[in-house]
Amino acid sequence: MGASGWDYRAPYAGSVEATHLAVQEQLLASGEFLWPWEDINPEYVDEMVPRPSSLADLEAAKDAEEFWNAGTHTILDTHEITEADGVGTVRPLSSAELNGVFGTDRPSAADFEGVRRPGPSGPLADLTGDRWTGRSLVIYKNGAADEVYFWGYSGD
Repeated sequence: MGASGWDYRAPYAGSVEATHLAVQEQLLASGEFLWPWEDINPEYVDEMVPRPSSLADLEAAKDAEEFWNAGTHTILDTHEITEADGVGTVRPLSSAELNGVFGTDRPSAADFEGVRRPGPSGPLADLTGDRWTGRSLVIYKNGAADEVYFWGYSGD
């Protein structure tokens, strides 16, 4: 199938970490994601894993090799907000990256709309990490965190 790019813009929930979890919970509830075991021939796996109904179920499924053979092609393929690169991580843009793209380290919605481009183009696409990772940035309103934008690339 190949990997997929994904992005989500969500209201700030008190922290980037809390917003990440809120987006994942909403996506789990919607069911709008691929599930690796739905396309696997049952004779090739030890155990079929049902679609998760909670983040705990999702994390348990990530222990299986089959999960990482395909993934969900969504933010569900990530599990941690961190400055370090690694499978399943989301790295916030650094102050230098924010200033390079927006001219400020506290971009507004207007700043964000001025640079965001659909699809794999534009300055934010240039900052996308490796497959199985994501990036994030906080969007500000009147000097306070208002939204978080997540984007990345996962699945196989």
